Amino acid sequence: MPGLPVELHLPNGARFIPDDASYRWSGLKSEAHILNWLETRWIVALVAVIALPLFIWLVTFRLIPAAAGIGVAFLPPSVAEESGQQTLAILDRIYMKPSQIPEAQQAAIREQWHNTLEALSIPKANYQLHFRSGPMGPNAMALPNGDVILTDDIVELMGNSPRQLTAVMLHEIGHVEHQHGLKMMAQTAATSMLFALILGDIEGAGEMVIGAGASLTHNAFSRDMEREADLFAYKKLHQLGHSPKDFAEAMNRLMQSQTASASADDNSALNKYLSSHPAIKERIEAARNWSPAH
Repeated sequence: MPGLPVELHLPNGARFIPDDASYRWSGLKSEAHILNWLETRWIVALVAVIALPLFIWLVTFRLIPAAAGIGVAFLPPSVAEESGQQTLAILDRIYMKPSQIPEAQQAAIREQWHNTLEALSIPKANYQLHFRSGPMGPNAMALPNGDVILTDDIVELMGNSPRQLTAVMLHEIGHVEHQHGLKMMAQTAATSMLFALILGDIEGAGEMVIGAGASLTHNAFSRDMEREADLFAYKKLHQLGHSPKDFAEAMNRLMQSQTASASADDNSALNKYLSSHPAIKERIEAARNWSPAH
């Protein structure tokens, strides 16, 4: 490396280091001379500074998503099952609380859930419905193993509109069917490893950049995944004889609810929700304009 002297390691463990840091052995391999030449040319450094961000963008937003999409198809089912169980256990331990929805209402929604799966010929054994309360407001989520979680707030929000709740649940099933959870895990892990390799063993600032890079990647990926899950819901609603407008109305209710809470808190769930989802208005319009010919 330029500025550092070469070293000669002797069999007895001793080292010989020339006083002249620029001295190079005449017998050095050609690769060493090439490396030295590259590291002493400012134009090469300038090109590297420009090329590195382009390389990171290409790998992060093109190569890693493509590789993750292909790779998760070869994972055994045990990977999704284990990750889903662990995620639910962590959520229950530090984030969520038992549901306060009455048992009778939960039973009615479970019956609606099972009837929907049966009508769509989706194996019931592949999916489990859970109810939880927590600080995340009206929301639903799907874990890689097929566990679908409904918060108390979204059940109350959709309480008098079972078709809209069905639309929300089908959207979450779409995430599982397209293996979005596993893909996102693979993409986030690969992106973090990429930044770690580039930055080396750097603590503090390095960890912050790695975490930020993974978070930004997560948001970009999830927007495409949300649209894919939306499309799944449209098609399944049509198959049930319902209208994708049910999904549009569900999104409209969510938007109104989140907007109301945002008016009292600029750092509300709405900002967090919109940061990782496409604009809700765009999703509403897409659902209203969808037709079987699409």
